[in-house]
Amino acid sequence: MDNKIIIGVDHGNRFIKSSEGIYSSGYFESLTVPPITENLLYYNGKYYSIGGNRVKYRYDKTIDETFFILTLPALAMRLSKEGITSADVILGVGVPLSHFQLKQKFINYFKRDNICFTYNQKKYHVNIQEVLCFPQAISGYMLHFEKYRGIDFLNLLDFGQVTLDAVKIHQGKPLIDSAISLNWGMLKLIKTIQEQIRKETGIEITEEQIEMTLQGKKALFFDDRINKIIETTTITFINDMLDELRENGYELQATMNLLMGGGVYIVQNTLDKGEHQNRIGYTEILPESQIANAVGYERLIREALRRRWRWWAK
Repeated sequence: MDNKIIIGVDHGNRFIKSSEGIYSSGYFESLTVPPITENLLYYNGKYYSIGGNRVKYRYDKTIDETFFILTLPALAMRLSKEGITSADVILGVGVPLSHFQLKQKFINYFKRDNICFTYNQKKYHVNIQEVLCFPQAISGYMLHFEKYRGIDFLNLLDFGQVTLDAVKIHQGKPLIDSAISLNWGMLKLIKTIQEQIRKETGIEITEEQIEMTLQGKKALFFDDRINKIIETTTITFINDMLDELRENGYELQATMNLLMGGGVYIVQNTLDKGEHQNRIGYTEILPESQIANAVGYERLIREALRRRWRWWAK
């Protein structure tokens, strides 16, 4: 094909993120055209209404077609932005450092030719010619490497929906052996809050209602009792999470802490209340935090292509 594009896609357990936008990691599948055609994907004889309920967590996202299907809207968005409907694609994806043994599986899973699909009533044809897989969190950090390269030590903390991924950075270089993935994602916090509200009040509230409240968009019908449960449960959760980081060798008070990921603003809002009892010192949110990994993949691809071109030019 004449058209070539580079795109990075961050396949989160709650959201799919790219430089073109963020959408839910979920869809409704049907064999016939659904009544609502917004964000509608047609692929391999089936219709997929993108969004809605997230898919269940899976350690290995290559076990079925789910995350490949969820990648197609991001490709469509990029092609639409470029004003084209067909292209050869170099795709950047990522996995946590602690799961990096899945790298080749990810590459094999996404590399495909002759992909034909329709998104929002427009037909697309792409070949994913090459897939490069990078470590999550570090890719986002590398996007702003120049800003932080002069800092001797920092903790890079990526707050996802299912896991908290952490790695130590020393003089601009990640310490690979320090990488950990802990089961302290934002979905665990939301489930903990749901359980506590149910226990104390008997009221059932949804994940979405709690998430909105945690983001500062308080539901009008919540009384002070429920708001207080959400606040105190969140403070306890964040403090327990920080304690586990310290137990895993992360010095949080004497070291700069660089925060990123989908849950970063929930964490920072809680820390700003000053209830962490000196568990953590200076924190800073990585610029473009939620899409930093995806944009970082694109930059790393371009760097890899430049190095490759220089090698061929010798």
